[in-house]
Amino acid sequence: MLGLSQARVAKLAGVSQGTIAKIERRQTRPSYEVVKRILEVLEGERRRKQRVATVADVRTRRVVAVSSGSMLEAAVAEMRRHKYSQLPVIDGGRPGGSLTERAIADLLLAGKTARDFAAMRVADVMEAPFPTIDERAPLPLAASLLQHYGAVLVTSRGELTGIVTKSDLLKLV
Repeated sequence: MLGLSQARVAKLAGVSQGTIAKIERRQTRPSYEVVKRILEVLEGERRRKQRVATVADVRTRRVVAVSSGSMLEAAVAEMRRHKYSQLPVIDGGRPGGSLTERAIADLLLAGKTARDFAAMRVADVMEAPFPTIDERAPLPLAASLLQHYGAVLVTSRGELTGIVTKSDLLKLV
């Protein structure tokens, strides 16, 4: 059930593989101590395999970001270059907002031109910052945040260590 070989169980429990084979074939009656060690090994392996994935398991470590003072035209070019639909806005190492393709599309639909983009700063169009979550948090928590936000910023001890988007969740498949 756990996918462990007799040899692996034997090694982990500190007994011979032959002892495990005899127990499985009911050719011996192991001592309480041997049974206890085997059960502890099996329980430990069961717990290890049922470990819930954490944010650190799927995050993208390299965070491409822009500052609020960046020119919008340059920020859009950065989004195109990396093929990202959103970017966090980071000022002084801290999240200050987000730049999304939705905000950019709204500007275009409102009649803004390339010349307008060249004169605007990210601060003029940025939206609320993405939420932050500790890298040790369970992945289902980040997944629930991604139902409402385009990305989740990942931190460790208050420092930015990555980002998670919906496409990062595919790393578990």
